[in-house]
Amino acid sequence: MISRSFIQRLCVVLMFIAVSIFLFYIGKGHTIFIDTNAITIDDKEMSSLDSVTVSVNGVQQKPMGRAQRVRVNVSGPKHTIEIVDDANTGNIVKNTITLPTFMERVVVSIPAILGGAPSEYWVTEFMPPKVDAPVEKMQYYIPPPVVTPEETPEVVSEDTKEVEPEETPEVVSEDTKEVEPEVTPEITP
Repeated sequence: MISRSFIQRLCVVLMFIAVSIFLFYIGKGHTIFIDTNAITIDDKEMSSLDSVTVSVNGVQQKPMGRAQRVRVNVSGPKHTIEIVDDANTGNIVKNTITLPTFMERVVVSIPAILGGAPSEYWVTEFMPPKVDAPVEKMQYYIPPPVVTPEETPEVVSEDTKEVEPEETPEVVSEDTKEVEPEVTPEITP
């Protein structure tokens, strides 16, 4: 038989899980790119006004012209966007948008909102532009060789371009034509 304390503990754990899911949902951060670029929906081109001021959740933004994009960081799924026509009439358009939970970066199209497009065209996922730059060839770095004290470095003479090993100074006796290493005096303390 299941005990009463087990049921109470199970209810507390389920309550914590439900609260954490709710807090994740309302506190999820999003980056909104407010976009005034012209957009084509169902063969109908919608262009932005010459000058608009857009505010998100009552936070005033700078005026925007055509073909501009502004970034706004928000949290939560629902946001109020207010668009003011600065150039012509001063009309104010207020709409509420809902952001998908697992879409972190979204683009909000001002021409789609002002042009009367369906609300599914207002918010789209942000896709960074593809750069069609030529691919650079891979350059490999070859580190210089490490010379240990036992090895003697090689010296390349500029005249002959031959590789000659660097040696300690030697003394050649003229009568025997043999090579004798030079003796350096040792200092003893």
